[in-house]
Amino acid sequence: MATIELVLYKNGDEFEEVTLDEIEKRSDFDTVKKNLYCAFEGCTAKIEYVPRGKRVAHFKTWPMSDHSPDCEDFFEREKRKAGKKSLASSSVGLTDKHINNVLRNFINSIDETEEEKQQRLEIQRNRRRDRKINKVTDETQDSELTENLRPTTGNNVDTPLEGKRAPRVKRRYNLSLLSEDDINTATALYEEVDAISIEEKRVMFRLQRNNKEANVYFEENFFNNSATNIDSMFKTVKRYLSDGNLVELYCVGNVERRNNNICLVVNKQSHIRINKMTIEKFTFNISNPDLS
Repeated sequence: MATIELVLYKNGDEFEEVTLDEIEKRSDFDTVKKNLYCAFEGCTAKIEYVPRGKRVAHFKTWPMSDHSPDCEDFFEREKRKAGKKSLASSSVGLTDKHINNVLRNFINSIDETEEEKQQRLEIQRNRRRDRKINKVTDETQDSELTENLRPTTGNNVDTPLEGKRAPRVKRRYNLSLLSEDDINTATALYEEVDAISIEEKRVMFRLQRNNKEANVYFEENFFNNSATNIDSMFKTVKRYLSDGNLVELYCVGNVERRNNNICLVVNKQSHIRINKMTIEKFTFNISNPDLS
């Protein structure tokens, strides 16, 4: 199926064309993404925005929302076997090795050059090209029951047995993409730090993008799993930010809701990167500029 490049935002009397390149930059992103429709004249198909994750960010047709027959994005549906249904949900702990791999790949994907991006997009377009059939579940067949595994970085949970695949960690390439669906799940997040608050055995990074704000917490569990001088490292990061420098946070933590706001809780020193570096390397370089 051809890539959908342009969609229509409709909300009451508001009508506006929206492209992939601009949607995440909008201050009204949360409202816009819920009110997207096909931009082809006369077509009323609802459109879903899928943020960048395992694949590139893209628009796709809302499940079971059909395009008009004359629409350039029209496709036919064919029945497929019933998919898997979740029997239960349980949390699975992530190993430090897994989290290190997630952070390394996460940083590499953010650092992707424009040429690398275009090559990747072209490969994905070629894979989707000319596929004009979409599959719909055959409800006459029974679904396979399976267990839904949620990744977590918390304590007192089992890690996957050797040879077993750990659940995939969601990637959120900016704060705007953090959502209700991420709550109770370990998630990778990248964002610039707006402010840092330091208390005894508790540090908070405030993140801000457009009209959205969220906190990242480093609390007792984090300090128990970190170097004894981690508090001085945080103070160095805070001074660096206060001096007007850019501080970028890459982390894997559990998404929670506190005071009716979404936040992230990080549980270990090795689960964060500051400006693409471990916090110990970052603070060493800042404290020893002649050696870095």
